[in-house]
This record gives sequence, structure tokens and C-alpha cells, in this order.
Amino acid sequence: MAYIGFSSDTDSKKVGREAALAAKSQFKSKETTTWVLAFCGGRHETDSVLAGIRFELGDVPIYGGATAGIITNDSIGYTGYECGLTVFTSASPVPDVVVNNDLEAGEFNAGKELGLALDEITVEGDTVLIFYTNLRSMPPPVLYTGSTLMDGLYAGLKKSTVNVIGSGLVGDFSFSPSFVFDGRKTVKHSIIGIVVPGGITPHTRIMHGCKPISLFKEITRIDGPVLYELDGRPAADVFSEMLGIDSKELCNTKKPFIVTIGKKYGEPYAPFNEQMYVNRLVIDSDHEKGSVTIFEADFQQGDMVQVMSRDNQLMVESVGSGTAELIENTDLGNSEFALYIDCAGRASGFSGSEIEEADVVRKTIGKSVPFLGFYSGVEIAPFLGRSRPLDWTGVLTIFTNG
Repeated sequence: MAYIGFSSDTDSKKVGREAALAAKSQFKSKETTTWVLAFCGGRHETDSVLAGIRFELGDVPIYGGATAGIITNDSIGYTGYECGLTVFTSASPVPDVVVNNDLEAGEFNAGKELGLALDEITVEGDTVLIFYTNLRSMPPPVLYTGSTLMDGLYAGLKKSTVNVIGSGLVGDFSFSPSFVFDGRKTVKHSIIGIVVPGGITPHTRIMHGCKPISLFKEITRIDGPVLYELDGRPAADVFSEMLGIDSKELCNTKKPFIVTIGKKYGEPYAPFNEQMYVNRLVIDSDHEKGSVTIFEADFQQGDMVQVMSRDNQLMVESVGSGTAELIENTDLGNSEFALYIDCAGRASGFSGSEIEEADVVRKTIGKSVPFLGFYSGVEIAPFLGRSRPLDWTGVLTIFTNG
């Protein structure tokens, strides 16, 4: 069985105890904790949070890490003090777990080492939860590249039907701090792979919220996450024209753009379907170089992309219909728990949306399944044959028996 706990207390040890006690109060007779999936805001002292959880639940392994906010069946908040838990009891075995603490030496190699280790302990059809520290260094914030990490993971993980779902973890809306709970303690510059115990099946829906506002444009110069040219023109100039703002003024704002870059898969000129896009947030710009920086490094020279608008109305519609469809197509009577990994930028306090899209998700789910969500830096989910890092998405997974 799985039980949800939540607290938003500002005291670090108390917040862990309160969240654990909230989950423990739902236990049936003679149930005990086997392991915990936990996320807490970056304003907390994490050793105290872990101590508080163990005070109530015993000396159990705790996996998870940093989040900018928490969403549950009953609550939502992103002050940086929230703590949310999914507590698994005696009917749920402790999962096999692999940890790699070498992200600083390179995302590809760390991902490959993790993939090789996972390949040894998984079977086809297994589900693995991946969590990694999103922040490499600051200031300014320099992020680990999820696409490179996932390329490395698949270089090591040879099984083709293992489901990989996960997140790059951040502790606030500035992408810091960033940490992982490895079962015993808090670690940084790390990635963890949790093999969900056998017999549990994931049912996943990716929810978007962007629409194209340009024709296709060719990437004519790019270096990693730094996009220099679209159709042979400085990328910053293209964006300034689309937004109706002077390029120099745009670059001087140093604020996240309200647009993304989208790469459409499948038939290019098929009717719009948000499920066929991978979008990349634009997070910085350089007037002198005429470049913009996107969140990942997986787009290449020659790719045909579109400028996309982050549309709040479309975002809310997407989570409403997507959550309802997932519930309709899932045997909730056989469900164990649900996990929602939500891009931090989708929170109304950041996006400016009048409606909290995570509220739509949790209210649609209601009490039908134990539900924990958290705000992330990067979302990882299966898309077109393999799992990929995504931006500006909500990834909802309902786990069922069988």
C-alpha cells in the first residue's frame, strides 16, 4: 500500500515529522514502512527533514530530493518549505536502487554507468524512476544537460522495453539548490535510478501547453544549448521580432522568454497535435553574439523547428483533458499510486496563469488514487520509442498492479 503525507511547516525537522505522521495516520493495522519517496523545498535543512521522517517511520530508505513545490490530493504549495511523501508499507518490497555520484565528471559517462548498472538488475518491462541534481554550479545557474545524460543511460541500458520516468530536481524557481536523497543521506551532483518493484505497471500521459506561432525555421548554427542562428539570422533577432521588442532590450531583461523552440516529430504539415512536439525553454540571450540559450543540448544544425508560444489556456485544457483520458483508460480499482512531475514554470506564480494547472490535475484525480506531485526543472518520460527530457510539460503516471 501507498500513503501520502504533506506538510509546509518552516521548521525542517518538524516538516518531515508532520508529513510522515500524516501518512502514518492512514496505516491499516500492523502495517509498517518499507521505503519512502520524498521531496522537499530547497529552503529546508535536509538532514533535519530526513531525521524528522525517520522519527515517525523508522530507519527506512528515503529516496527523492529537491523540489520547488508539492502537489497532493488535498494540497498544493510552492513557498520552498513544502515536504511531500509517498510512504510504501509492508506489502511493497524495497526497490533495487543504483546511485552515481559522478555527474561533475560528465553527464554522458555518469548516465552510461547508471545504465550499465540498471541493465544488470532490470528485466524487460520494468519501470525505473530517475532523479538527478539539475544544478551544476552558480551563479549564474549552470545546469546539467538531461539529453546528454539520457544518451549515456541508453548507451548502457540495452533493454528496449524498460520504462524510464523521472526528473531533474531543483529546490526553487531559480534552479537552486539541487539535491538527491540516495536512501540514507542527501547528495549532490548525483543521479539515482529506482527500479519499481515487479508487477507494477505505469500508465503515463504527457501534458503540454505550447502552440506554434511561426513557420518552420532551420537551425543554421548551434553549439550545445546555445542557439546562434535560425534561417541564417541571429536567433535573438528572430525572437525580438516575434515578441515585438528590441533585441538589445530583450537581452538586457535576463528574464525567461514567454516562448519556446519546438521540434515537431512525424509528418511536418499534419494538423497541430501537441503530443508530437518536444519543446525547449529559452532561458537566456546574448545581444553581442545574437544568441539565445535553450534548456537542453539535443537540437542539431539542420533541424527544422518552430517558435512556440507558452499558452496558459492551452496548458489548462491539456491537463484537464489529459488527466481525464488517463483516468478513463486506467483500471483505478487496481491502482497503487500516482506521480505528477510538473515543470516549475507552469505554476501560476511563475507563468501568470489565472488557473493553477496542478489544481486541475489533483481535483480531476480526487481521492481515486494516492497522488503526489512535485515541481521540477526537467521532466523525463517515454516519447517515440525512448524516454527523453522534456520542458514545459506535466508528466502524470498512474501505477497499477499488473
